[in-house]
Amino acid sequence: MKAVRINEEYYSVIKEMTERQAGEFVKKLCARIYEGKPIITRDPYLKGVFVSVEKDIAISKQNSLNARKALEKNAERQREQRLANLGFALGSALAVAHAAAVEDGAGLEQNNRKSGVS
Repeated sequence: MKAVRINEEYYSVIKEMTERQAGEFVKKLCARIYEGKPIITRDPYLKGVFVSVEKDIAISKQNSLNARKALEKNAERQREQRLANLGFALGSALAVAHAAAVEDGAGLEQNNRKSGVS
């Protein structure tokens, strides 16, 4: 979900705008964020504001991308750890089962020798 956060810096700038400028600013900012439309204006003051906003948008996108990559890397690490734990558990269970089978087999051979069965 995309969101527009109006921080205190933006609010200070918006307070200095005329009603027309503020309306254009909000509409074009939303169109840029939600629809990906380029920001085009004839107002020189708004052009300057939008240059700053574009920089903030680029930083926000990069931060989002970095966070997504970190989450994917962490999820992969957790999957690998679960598989390693599963491998250890299965290996341990097989070792115990093998030891029990060897022990049972040795016991069976002793019983067979005592009873004369080959």
